[in-house]
Amino acid sequence: MIKVHFFDYGCGVLDIEKELGIDIDIDRFLTTNIPDLSLEATDSKNDMEDNAIYLFSANKENDLCSVIKGLIDTHKQINSNMLYTVEIIN
Repeated sequence: MIKVHFFDYGCGVLDIEKELGIDIDIDRFLTTNIPDLSLEATDSKNDMEDNAIYLFSANKENDLCSVIKGLIDTHKQINSNMLYTVEIIN
């Protein structure tokens, strides 16, 4: 399972799509650009709106982590304060 966690603690409501300059939901953006990726669940830490957690399944998780990071880094706006992590969890 691949966990992608976006956050900008204290920002109020995090708008991931605005931070990346995309016009579709982040889960659809990732699964459209990475066909082997499937969304399994979403969550947020402490039920706050300044972060979002997406859990994905895939066959080659190790390889896809770098692909996910590349897509996010390519689209992240220059003035964005949003941070993110991509990791494999059990």
